[in-house]
Amino acid sequence: MGIGFVVAITALLYLPALNHGFTNWDDDKQVVANPVIRDLSAEGLKDIFSSFTVSLYQPLTSLVFAVQYHFFELNPRAYHTVNVLLHLANIVLVYVLIGSLAQRQGIALIVATLFAVHPLQVEVVAWVSSLSILLSTLFYLGALVVYLAYSRSGRMWHLAVVWGLFLLALLAKSSAATLPLVLVVIDLYLGRRPVRRVLLEKAPFVLLSIVFGAIAVYARGGAGHLQDFALRYSLLERICIVCYSCLWYVGKLLWPANLSVFYPFPSKPDGWLPVLYYMAPLILAALAAAIWFSGRRRRLLAFAALFMLASLVLVIQVVPISELMVCDRYAYVPCIGLFFLIGMLVVRIASRGRIARAAALTGLVVVAVLLGHATFQRIGVWKDSLTLWDDVLGRRTDLWVAWLNRGLAQAEAGRHEAAIADFDRALQLNPRSDLAWNNRGGCHAYLGRWQQALADFDRAVEVRPKGDYLINRGLAKQKRGDPAGAIADFSAAIEADAVNIRALCERADAYRATEQWGRAMADYEEALRFRPAHVHATFWLGAVRLQTGATEQATGLLSRAIELGYPDLGSAYLFLGIAYQRLGRTELAIEALRKSQQTGDSRATMELQKMGAQ
Repeated sequence: MGIGFVVAITALLYLPALNHGFTNWDDDKQVVANPVIRDLSAEGLKDIFSSFTVSLYQPLTSLVFAVQYHFFELNPRAYHTVNVLLHLANIVLVYVLIGSLAQRQGIALIVATLFAVHPLQVEVVAWVSSLSILLSTLFYLGALVVYLAYSRSGRMWHLAVVWGLFLLALLAKSSAATLPLVLVVIDLYLGRRPVRRVLLEKAPFVLLSIVFGAIAVYARGGAGHLQDFALRYSLLERICIVCYSCLWYVGKLLWPANLSVFYPFPSKPDGWLPVLYYMAPLILAALAAAIWFSGRRRRLLAFAALFMLASLVLVIQVVPISELMVCDRYAYVPCIGLFFLIGMLVVRIASRGRIARAAALTGLVVVAVLLGHATFQRIGVWKDSLTLWDDVLGRRTDLWVAWLNRGLAQAEAGRHEAAIADFDRALQLNPRSDLAWNNRGGCHAYLGRWQQALADFDRAVEVRPKGDYLINRGLAKQKRGDPAGAIADFSAAIEADAVNIRALCERADAYRATEQWGRAMADYEEALRFRPAHVHATFWLGAVRLQTGATEQATGLLSRAIELGYPDLGSAYLFLGIAYQRLGRTELAIEALRKSQQTGDSRATMELQKMGAQ
């Protein structure tokens, strides 16, 4: 049996995940609607390595997504398969790492088993967007394995390989910056000397951590993710939150109940945090004292605690970078420290005789089966956006983000009335949610309630004058018979972002509708300057050129629109046929008009009758 059996069982356990879809919890931004992963050309690779995705610098992850998209487009099974395979690879690496560290394969197998089937890992494996964690962990664990080889051989090429793997881990996800701290923890456990040399050899690693840490702070801060909690929490309260976060991960690893995708920061309804938060520093101090005075067990206990703390340090809200206090996924690597301690204790108990061995083995099997069952149940939560947010709201109904995201899922499924009800709940909890106002307005617009849509878009713009909200309000104004107001909103969106292609095209459409041909052409041309293959701008620029008598230019643009896959082929071939007819190219005109006729466009039949070609 051994590690192969563990890997096989884990693969079977996660088999249902292969039938899951994408969720609206970042999968839309990272994969489904991410233009960066659509292009694997040299220019596309440049974009991948020079851009942020969901306010994160993770170019290697984006590159893997791009390769997946190149071969499988948006088939979710392919993305889930890669995630499961990476988890299986990480299980093997955990086995190798602990086997090398403890020099006991039994301990390695226990740790790998717990790592494989623990329900806290489900978020990482079953969530497409967690590819970054899986990929980063692959290189992170690989670096630790090679580092153990270096610690015994002293060969510098081993250290160079560790540095290279560390760089790859950082390119997948910047949270890998904790590696130098974990290396020091391993040095302490192994008792490496001299201390000065051991610390100096970490300098190149620390340098990389600083560089990628600065990039991460810039990316998150630039998107407004760096939260100023000084106004919400005192210094003492923030210390309590950090300590509570540490204990939370230990608690969930030991008793993984009531898991969720969303754990917000605590509220203070009466001006005070819940009492457990104030107790957290005392509990943590007591645990630290117990480890210090644990005698011969101190080395093992200290390693487990320090491994967890070192790998968690960036996510326990010392510097808050998210609206989430804790996350299941952040335990993916830190859990190895606690599982190592459990593995060592189980093996020591088993060494006390045949009965103790049988009891330890039986207990381990029972725990593994229970964890596996909980994991199997948890995997189903990630089937799609509705199951995900239903699960969150089944535990807590006071989370406006959950209502918002379920509303988005309802709208995507075509349940617009249900979506509006969810957005209503989100706005009751957070009247300043620009996303809720905008998306509720979108649902009203879909249902043809333009007055209500306009009112919601007004509120969204009031909260945050974002380009998309201005565009949506402009479209609502158009529907309400206010083209001047619509153009003003589109112009405001362009003023905020000169490269807003959607705003340029919408304003061009508005100019075209009011027969301002010159202005319409200027906007379409500007859109094509930024995105030469934009099919909407290409087609309508051709149509306007046909309208204004620039017929030769119109034929080129309309032909190009057809090549790019303009969805309304009937109109495209109709306009192209008319253009050829005006240029006296009768055969080409008839050919184009007949292609339009084949799509069911009656206008083409009329044109052919005029030409006597019907």
